Amino acid sequence: MTVEFEALPNCLATLKIAVSPDRVTKTMTEVASNYTKHAKLPGYRAGKAPRSVIERKFSKEIREEVTQQVVSNGCRDAIKDKGLRVLELQGVEDVVWGDDQSVNFRATLIVHPNFDLPDYKGIPVSVPSAEVTDAEIEEALNNLRDQQADFPDVEPARPAAMEDFVVVDYDGTIEGEPVDVRFPKAGKPLAHNTEFWIKMTDEAFFPGFCEKLVGMNIGETREFDVTVPADFPVEEMPGKTLHYKVELKGLKARTLPELDDAFAASIADGKSLNELRIMAREELQRQKHAAIDTAKRNGVMSSLLSKVECELPTAMVRNTTQTILQEIVRENQTRGVAEEVIKEHQQDLVGSAAQSARDRIKGTFVLLRIAEQENIRVTDNELRARINGLARKYQMPFEKVLKELQKRGGLDQVSEEILTTKTLEFIAKEATVSTSTEAPKADEAVEEVKA
Repeated sequence: MTVEFEALPNCLATLKIAVSPDRVTKTMTEVASNYTKHAKLPGYRAGKAPRSVIERKFSKEIREEVTQQVVSNGCRDAIKDKGLRVLELQGVEDVVWGDDQSVNFRATLIVHPNFDLPDYKGIPVSVPSAEVTDAEIEEALNNLRDQQADFPDVEPARPAAMEDFVVVDYDGTIEGEPVDVRFPKAGKPLAHNTEFWIKMTDEAFFPGFCEKLVGMNIGETREFDVTVPADFPVEEMPGKTLHYKVELKGLKARTLPELDDAFAASIADGKSLNELRIMAREELQRQKHAAIDTAKRNGVMSSLLSKVECELPTAMVRNTTQTILQEIVRENQTRGVAEEVIKEHQQDLVGSAAQSARDRIKGTFVLLRIAEQENIRVTDNELRARINGLARKYQMPFEKVLKELQKRGGLDQVSEEILTTKTLEFIAKEATVSTSTEAPKADEAVEEVKA
């Protein structure tokens, strides 16, 4: 068998394969023998018809099966011979039988990108400090107090003042039209609400709104204008005048529980304040260690991605971009972002999703190459544990999840996710770590690069 390899752009490649007559003849003999054993022809007992008769009767079927086997085995052996990392056999064309019983054909493959693997051990990364300070513990306890705050009515009744918590009904218009009708991108909250709580600060709800409420008494209605600031993000709204009609429904005082043993027991049943402080320290320590692990993984991935330049499979980038774009849109919809705003920024969202897709795909290829270099493997127990996790998540029996994955070819994807995660953890452990002087808070969200 002879093989000619040609690399094409975007991770495509072709193999021109010529299978020798002796290999084809051997396959022909094996296929014909199998037909002879099982074929049933009138006048012959099963398996007793002469081979020449079988070959004449089933010549078309035998030739098709021989072609399929020769092509399949030829591709497999050629890929192995050339040491190719193949993602997918895209197609086979130009299958030609020669007069000498040779078979020639061309196979198009999608292959792993070609790149030089950079140094991946000892990558320098900066991580936040693991130290938990007394001030952070007190901040955590005060946050718990905030969550348990009570808001009784202000007694005795008095006019509203800045820093108060007020409850209001309001309607907002522009030149007689509701704000959201005139400017749909502004959203309904600017146009109307009832029983709406506001802490009276300069920037609360809408700049300049709260200062207009100062001095109002419960039950009072007040109308006033506010000017949309120049940096307001809705097009054509800056400089416009909003007219509001507001009724003050309630005036609330914010009271915090005392930081004592009784408070501690209400948070953690039966615990003293000292024990609650210990629990807070342990939780902050856990958060900081998690943040450090995430920073290490992000740091090594960012370094690797910056050092690798390569082409990527076009179809894979396109499909992954679409998946990420759908995730971004769903997240924005969950946050209440108006459909019009999403459409307005569609081009930016597509660009961001495309870059994320390229980074994700390139990261996967880099990690797979490192796994190969370091002989990192996925064990049967690890695969089984991951499937068990999926079964629990979707509340399905293990065997049903396994069959579904096998049915749609998902086992390889699950195995690849485990492998890239293990490889990323391996690189992170090998990193050269330094502590940043300005560490983020332990509970600050850190988005991990997905491989």
